Amino acid sequence: MQDTIPRTITATQAARARQCPLCQAAPGTPCQAKPPGDHLARYLDAYTAGQLTRAYTAAVLGELVVITRSTIVQDGAR
Repeated sequence: MQDTIPRTITATQAARARQCPLCQAAPGTPCQAKPPGDHLARYLDAYTAGQLTRAYTAAVLGELVVITRSTIVQDGAR
């Protein structure tokens, strides 16, 4: 028997676990390497799939100055 440590997945990890519908970045890898970040499209896709809450998505949108599907949401900005 193997013991595993329970792990809580953050909202950012839930969004990044999906393939980006805009740039096709693989699940688990950021859309942009330096500084690390993901397209807003990836967050919207995760929200539509029910993996992100409305409140978290609103918080992400509230931090952006320009809102387009191709906007990069940088790590640590949320």
